[in-house]
Amino acid sequence: MKTLAILICCFNRKAKTLACLASLQAQQLPVGLQLDIYLLDDGSTDGTSSAVQEQYPWVKLHQGSGNLYWNGAMRYVWQQASQQDYDAYLWLNDDVQLYPDALQRLWQAFVELPECPGALVGSMLEPDADKVSYGGRRSLRAWHPLGFGALLQPQAQSQQCDFINGNLCLIPRQAFAAIGLLDKAFTHALGDFDYGLRLKKAGLALYVAPGYFGRCASNSKLNSVFDASLPLSTRLTLLNHPGKFVPVDEWMLFVRRHGGAIWPLLWLKVLVRKLFPRLWLWWRGKKPADLRGGKVGSR
Repeated sequence: MKTLAILICCFNRKAKTLACLASLQAQQLPVGLQLDIYLLDDGSTDGTSSAVQEQYPWVKLHQGSGNLYWNGAMRYVWQQASQQDYDAYLWLNDDVQLYPDALQRLWQAFVELPECPGALVGSMLEPDADKVSYGGRRSLRAWHPLGFGALLQPQAQSQQCDFINGNLCLIPRQAFAAIGLLDKAFTHALGDFDYGLRLKKAGLALYVAPGYFGRCASNSKLNSVFDASLPLSTRLTLLNHPGKFVPVDEWMLFVRRHGGAIWPLLWLKVLVRKLFPRLWLWWRGKKPADLRGGKVGSR
């Protein structure tokens, strides 16, 4: 019997959380695979926890401090699950609607890989369009390791990638043993990208599984720091909210850690944001905005 721990965090979106759990309950599971579901509710005030306890009493429910955000919440719940030594761990966002055969196909793709991966990502589609919303990406250029390419279109076979989204991502026990938990240095976004790049540095490959595994809406950039129609004061407030944009010191750590030979140039670019945030926002506002995309997390 193989064991899989599913890790979910949530915050004040009861309907989506319950719908995600319903899609898990409807899964066509592979023979010989046992699931345990761990959910951390990071201080919801909309009755999420009580509804989960009533409708899904087998879910291992934990309570957060209210300030964990995606990375902190997933790190906490993963730490709880890892005490049981599962064969693999599955990151799952609570706004994902899984197809009924999603876990069956993801596990099959995992066992068919020629070597144990660092991570295996399941791609998501937008709820209202056949357009990939989350999954894996490749680096655009060898000399620019943080040049994020477009989301990969799944192929008939698993394909390697350089960056992973945490919306649906399987981490085998061996990969977890190699590098441990998500890094506590990150609050919300970048935790999944950092984890994938750390796995690569440890010599473990990242893969995108064949096909699509469910629906998940990408974050809209409307009413975000990238929305130039908002007053500059509003964008400055959003820029300093960890749930809305990556804190500047975390960006600086990320580029220092993973920026390769050009990390000083990338670091200086982020330093401009730290020292001159108004100038940085003005400059970003001059760029054409694709108002879809971004990190999905617990808030």
